[in-house]
Amino acid sequence: MKIRTVIYLMSGAIVVAVLSILYAANQPILDQRVAFGHGLSMPVWLTILMVSGVSMLVPLLFGLVRDLRRVFGSLTDRRRLKSQQEAEERYLMGVESMLNGREERALEHFNAVLALAPDHFEALLKGGEVLRTMRRHGEAIEYHRRAARAKEGDLRPLYSLVSDYEESGAIENAKAVLNRIIELNPKRSLTAYQKYRAILINEGAWDKAWEIQQRIEDLLAEMGRSKKQEKKYHLGIRYMLAQRLLEDGKAREAIGVLRRLARVEPGFVPAHLRLGKALASIGQPEEAVEVWEEGYQATGHPILLSTIEDHYLKEEQPRKAIEALKSALWKSKKDIIPRFFLGKLYFRLEMIDEALQEFTRMKGQVTYFPALHYHLAKIQERHGNLREAVREFETVLQQTEVLKVVYACSICARKFPDWVEYCDRCGEWNSVVVDFREERGVEELGLSTAPVYTVDSQEG
Repeated sequence: MKIRTVIYLMSGAIVVAVLSILYAANQPILDQRVAFGHGLSMPVWLTILMVSGVSMLVPLLFGLVRDLRRVFGSLTDRRRLKSQQEAEERYLMGVESMLNGREERALEHFNAVLALAPDHFEALLKGGEVLRTMRRHGEAIEYHRRAARAKEGDLRPLYSLVSDYEESGAIENAKAVLNRIIELNPKRSLTAYQKYRAILINEGAWDKAWEIQQRIEDLLAEMGRSKKQEKKYHLGIRYMLAQRLLEDGKAREAIGVLRRLARVEPGFVPAHLRLGKALASIGQPEEAVEVWEEGYQATGHPILLSTIEDHYLKEEQPRKAIEALKSALWKSKKDIIPRFFLGKLYFRLEMIDEALQEFTRMKGQVTYFPALHYHLAKIQERHGNLREAVREFETVLQQTEVLKVVYACSICARKFPDWVEYCDRCGEWNSVVVDFREERGVEELGLSTAPVYTVDSQEG
């Protein structure tokens, strides 16, 4: 027997002994009856015992209720913890299935998580992504809306909604969500602005895109971050605005914008090219050629040489075309490209010997240039040197690899230089075949051949 039990028994015995002594000394008083009315009465000692018992029973009952609540609370917590553990296990299984490309299985796991915890934020987020991948856009949108309600301060479900709306073609809804993101935190919405800009560029809304671009640049300045990555958008959007001015007949305004672009970024080829064409359109051909020549010196891009050549030939001034290309050749540190264009111009003008001279000078400077060998082959053919012409044509075939067998996936059309057993684009096995096109007969196309009537058959 435990010591505590012995102490309880001894204490109880002492209390009984004391009460017995007190009862014996005060028996006449304690035996008197207390009337409660309606003929109900009881001895004093019994009344005292009942009152004492009730006074002890009340805290005992409160304690019992408290203990029961603790027991039930503990059971509820255990069930909740078990449910949470099961939900997390199923969530991890869903993520694993998602990474392995098993969307249907992943969705089953995420739905199981939501059956256990309807507001499980990550399951709603990932489940929506899976549904979007499966092109079930309506359900994806509903999942991401629930995720947004589950965590109102988190922007991830809002960005997911933007992607849902974009892929489903609801562009206006995507814009509305982006505006909501920007309103929630204007100074930390760089990604939202960039997504908004991408939508506007796709729509060709260049005025609005330029407005957003300026906000992006201001935001980067406030954050102390570099604008280097934004330069291409700055140039591109401004360029498209200038092009629209040209389309609207506002050539002089467009020329001003294009000059600024060429000055800010000398390597921006479209600005030089379009500026020259704009000057030519308002009757300033010399200035146009000057812009193209300066553009070539700044960029080294052959499209500007080609434009100069086409301009002079259109104006029936071949000598000026030759002079312009010679000038570009003399001014260039690397003369391969301008020399080739000069030779090509000679060939185009039937100045075969001059073309051969320029191309021959190039031949030892390059290891790969199929167009060069093609022109050399044509010149040798003109001169009657068929052996040399054949040799040059063989070089063209080698460099362009036109004789090499190419393989392609029959499912997604991805090309491969060699045969492979698995296409890593579409995930199909045994789908890579030789890439060629066979002429199909009328019957294969599902069409019936029409009878041919001749004069003889009609007479018969």
